[in-house]
Amino acid sequence: MRQVVLFIVLITGLVSGRSAYAQWEFYGAGGIRYATTNEVDINGKQLVKEHGFLPGLEFKANYQRGDWLVSLSGEIYGGNLTYDGQMQSGMAFSTNTRTRQFRMTTEVGRYISDAVLLLAGTEWDYWKRDILGQGATLGLKEEYNSWRFLAGAQARVLQASWSDIYLTGLLVASSPEHLEVNFDNQLFDQVNFSTRSAIGARFALEVRPKAVPHVSVESDFEWMRIGRSDDAILSKGGSPVGTVVQPEHVRKAIGIKVKYRF
Repeated sequence: MRQVVLFIVLITGLVSGRSAYAQWEFYGAGGIRYATTNEVDINGKQLVKEHGFLPGLEFKANYQRGDWLVSLSGEIYGGNLTYDGQMQSGMAFSTNTRTRQFRMTTEVGRYISDAVLLLAGTEWDYWKRDILGQGATLGLKEEYNSWRFLAGAQARVLQASWSDIYLTGLLVASSPEHLEVNFDNQLFDQVNFSTRSAIGARFALEVRPKAVPHVSVESDFEWMRIGRSDDAILSKGGSPVGTVVQPEHVRKAIGIKVKYRF
């Protein structure tokens, strides 16, 4: 709901301002992303690796007025990832994770030349993991959400007769992820706790062929390391039975998408 209100306020403010230099642009994109999540213990030993391809859709609205640009975008990717991990006994455990990733981003940019755009923004990130049980081993469901702050730039690195090519780099600072864990068959009570603040980076290379001015192709890469959480109380029927922790984990993704400008 908070994101919907933000969107309405943003659109109302932009539409109310009129200028000979104002311009709207809308984009839609479809793509695929190879995503990995690696969890490690305090000694750096790998505990879990999730990996696989996730298809998705993205939408973006840009409003430019003079040298200033305001954008609102959203994306959703989802599918099944291969889960290779281990149980508390140390035995290997493999299954699948049903995953959904959603983001809503607001950015403000300023052109300092016709080739360079400075960017800053905020983002809400939501990540759902449904780790499927196998045999006698029950699964669990995890939901993460966090606010992120973005800063960086986009630059045109090639201007040729056949295409323009743009490179974007962003530094990403994330608030601690809020994590909700639910166990299959209500084996334990729901657990809520937070991870650590995190720093990450994103890079994108976009090719805009002049023969097809409404279409572009973009490849992107992102990386973020999130520190180990504090221990949280694990309960059953309201009575403490132990503790649970979210290990240090690294989220990475590399993707490609085709964008269409309306």
